[in-house]
Amino acid sequence: MPTISREQFEQVVDELAAANDLNTSKLAKRLGVSRAWLYDNFPEVRDLSRQSCSEDDVIVEIERMRAERPYDRFTVEEVSERLGIVRQTFSRNFKHLYDYLNPDKEIFSPSSPEQSLLAQVKDLENRIKKLTDERESELSRKEDEIFSTLMRKDAEEFESIRASSSIKRLQDQAEDQAQIARQKTKEVANLRLEIAKLKANETQGGCEILNHIKPDYFPISVTKDVSLKNIIKLFNESEKRNLSLAEEIIVDQRPDYVIFFQPYLACDRSSIPALPMSGSAIIVESNVFRNEIRNEFVKSIRGAPIIALYAQTTLAKTKMFARGAKSPFSAEFIEKLHVNIMPPILDDGFSAVMSFDPEGFL
Repeated sequence: MPTISREQFEQVVDELAAANDLNTSKLAKRLGVSRAWLYDNFPEVRDLSRQSCSEDDVIVEIERMRAERPYDRFTVEEVSERLGIVRQTFSRNFKHLYDYLNPDKEIFSPSSPEQSLLAQVKDLENRIKKLTDERESELSRKEDEIFSTLMRKDAEEFESIRASSSIKRLQDQAEDQAQIARQKTKEVANLRLEIAKLKANETQGGCEILNHIKPDYFPISVTKDVSLKNIIKLFNESEKRNLSLAEEIIVDQRPDYVIFFQPYLACDRSSIPALPMSGSAIIVESNVFRNEIRNEFVKSIRGAPIIALYAQTTLAKTKMFARGAKSPFSAEFIEKLHVNIMPPILDDGFSAVMSFDPEGFL
């Protein structure tokens, strides 16, 4: 157990601050301790880079950046600089907004209540057009019948009746449909506020989910070297960054449980079979299949019990899910991962281990 006096701690803080290089990682490295040890023994380090910034501020800033550069994918560093915060603050508090850095990612997912209402509005518009076309066709047909029977006698009177009655009824119906559409649009605006509130305090099965941390495989999707060796290297680097970030967030948010979720590219969070009935939890999603990376993470977590959940399915189902989810991984990589999976066990330091089939619990 390291022994560091407050005088030593304050001296290193002053030196790093003077060099404009003060952050938790650098401080821990200079002192030769882990960040977890540093947070436990000198809790004031939590405030070194903490700045005020809301989720609404982040979304508004991303929308501004999209207006300036509609086809670019933004980095965490770029958005953080625009917001006037450090990268670690963004990663710790706004991990769930990472998808919005992609230019073709909608602010709300296609399955959100907002999109459902927008679809209803679009359907109403189509119905108005269809009704208008049908009425026009019916009126035209009736007009031809009447003109044929009466030898086009009193054509001006018919046109007057047609304009004052049939068209008026059609316009009234169209206005009613338009009013419904406007009402639906107002409901969409109200849902925006409700969705934002729900995202800020998401719960599942009685357990409050404080955070869901998952790896960012973007470097794999843009690399020009698609050899299996390079893809495995980028994969392991992404997993290590993800688990390092998770360690910081767990120390900062102090959940009652840590859910170590390993889908192995075969499913997503919606397939999680069960969560604790109460308390708070952080879900750490990881596809890492090397024991040493996983065990290093487990050893770094103290205080909260860690529950391991891992997917157990066939290679064919995994490939099918990966294709549907537009995974950046090749079939060759998925086969290698599937063959080399080393599932978590209790001896690895987990409080509980559970496997599940994404299409039915084992």
